[in-house]
Amino acid sequence: MRVPKKYKIYLQPTLISIVIFVILAAGISGFTKYKLGLWEKDIRAGLFDVVSGKKSKLEKALYSRIFYTRGVAAYVSLNPEISQDEFAELAKEYIKNDTVISTMSLSKDCIITDIYPVEGHEEAIGLNLLEHPERKKIVEKTIETHLTFIAGPVELVEGGIAFISYTPVFDKTMTGKERFWGVTDIVIKRDELLNEAGLNKLENGFEYALRGVNGDGYEGDVFWGDPAIFDQNPVEISVDLPIGKWILAAAPSSGWRKYADQDKAMFMVLLFSAIIISILIWLFVNALSKISRNEKELKAIFASLDSLIIELDSNGKYLKIAAINEDDLILPKEELIGKFIHDVFDPSKTEYIMQAIKNCLKSKELQVVEYSIVLNGEEKWFSARISYKSYDSIIFNAYDITEAKEREKQLQESELQLKELNASKDKFFSIIAHDLRSPLAGQKGVIDILLAEQDELDEKTKRDLLKSVQTSSNQLYVLLENLLKWALSQSGALNSVPTKLDLYSTYDAVIQRYETSARLKDIQLEDKLTEGIVVMADEQLTDTVLRNLVSNAIKFTQQGGKVRVHSEVVQQNGKSFCKVSVSDTGIGISPEVLEKLFKTGNSKSSNGTANEMGSGLGLLLCKEFVGIQGGEIWAESTVGKGSVFSFTLPMAE
Repeated sequence: MRVPKKYKIYLQPTLISIVIFVILAAGISGFTKYKLGLWEKDIRAGLFDVVSGKKSKLEKALYSRIFYTRGVAAYVSLNPEISQDEFAELAKEYIKNDTVISTMSLSKDCIITDIYPVEGHEEAIGLNLLEHPERKKIVEKTIETHLTFIAGPVELVEGGIAFISYTPVFDKTMTGKERFWGVTDIVIKRDELLNEAGLNKLENGFEYALRGVNGDGYEGDVFWGDPAIFDQNPVEISVDLPIGKWILAAAPSSGWRKYADQDKAMFMVLLFSAIIISILIWLFVNALSKISRNEKELKAIFASLDSLIIELDSNGKYLKIAAINEDDLILPKEELIGKFIHDVFDPSKTEYIMQAIKNCLKSKELQVVEYSIVLNGEEKWFSARISYKSYDSIIFNAYDITEAKEREKQLQESELQLKELNASKDKFFSIIAHDLRSPLAGQKGVIDILLAEQDELDEKTKRDLLKSVQTSSNQLYVLLENLLKWALSQSGALNSVPTKLDLYSTYDAVIQRYETSARLKDIQLEDKLTEGIVVMADEQLTDTVLRNLVSNAIKFTQQGGKVRVHSEVVQQNGKSFCKVSVSDTGIGISPEVLEKLFKTGNSKSSNGTANEMGSGLGLLLCKEFVGIQGGEIWAESTVGKGSVFSFTLPMAE
């Protein structure tokens, strides 16, 4: 059959579009079969990342509490004759303001002897843990492994559900051997712990559940969430405990079947797209003959699509501008035509861009450059793709990459923060390994002497040895207090509660505490805090700052020297601040040390003029606590003449 001539022009596009549709349909069918099930796989991968994050938060929240019992166990192992008052003070410092912990207790020989808080828990005193089969099994396991055991969750007598963390205590005061002393435990509220870890039973269309009572993992019962979740092919991850594990599981609330249904919807969408593409191809082929004369120009323009498309000649002259976003032009479009690159860019950028243009014209290959310009007072970054058009012209296609540059900058800042966190971690372990161990070792040595030679030693020698233990204990107490506060500040758990404080009436007594220390070194301590200055500050944080600065000043001042504390009102950036300065006539600080004084990775301990010990942690605390309150801290010093440490606090309105 002969096709009329007027229809022949439509025959080729129609045949091509039909062939393309058949190919696309076959490809879509194959792709859909291949894609079947990948929805669920992708969702499972994303859900695994979410569950991993929740696991990390839960382990962090749990182990931060386990650290408390380990700290108590370490203390009791060196102080087995701990009194009820000492334990109460120690427990109070650990669990103060911690809403997750219910109680902390000591069980010498596995019989509960001390509990904090006592109120409401009196009946627990005297309870023998070994008389309860389940608790006996737990205690025996902790003794055997020397590890902490997380029991529960159990229902509390006073209401609520909680976990109990048991840690064994071994008496280490006897040289060459250790003896089981008992256990220490804390009661951790289940719901408060899970809330802190950000766990919800239903979140973003997914349900969560936990199993593994007493750390039995898959063998344990489900203690939180719907048990049916474990029958729905969930995403699972282990939450590691000192002994045993929990299993955290998550699954879609509507089941996995809905993701298979998405494949059908995708097939229909792709099939419809194939029809549209076939129609577009028919239109394209039909119009191809009409645009053949402009083929080169269109290819050059559409090869580099983005917000700014500019044609330049080999000398950098603006020939044509097709700007989608003219706000990104350094000058209005009409003013740029006919100008040269060197008319609008500085010499260094001009040379950089022109070199790329020359390379493009020579090699006929795509060149990419990045440059910044100031538009409306704001620096913006652009990436330009320079593509070859003819022997004497190129297409300059530029698009805004300011956001990408900002993200790069944020990434660099994040890397710096990570280095600082690593430095903080190294500092923490350095203190644990050396500064905390040294005074304990010293105490143990003196106590061993007293026990072994008490009958041969005279009273003066005994008093001198006891004074040595007392001094070491005081140093250890200050170190532990600073270490705890510093750890809280690094974890973000330490909050500032600013109130209106009269500087003189609130902190005069703080300074007077050091009269005895100053008198022992024949140092004159002057309290020149100005009366009537009212600041907005956290009383405890500021107390710690003052104590550290005054203590350091006395520590590094020789006998017969002078330490002075004074205050004044200053203006900074149009706001009123109280400036508190602690000056001394001590040994001073070298410029090299002064430059690194408040930096985490470089802070280290130095002995005082009377060989006083320190941890190097005090000034880091001062920097943290002053910064939290919106102030600044700095130091000025001259070697051999003394130092001045100053910090500011905002004035109360």
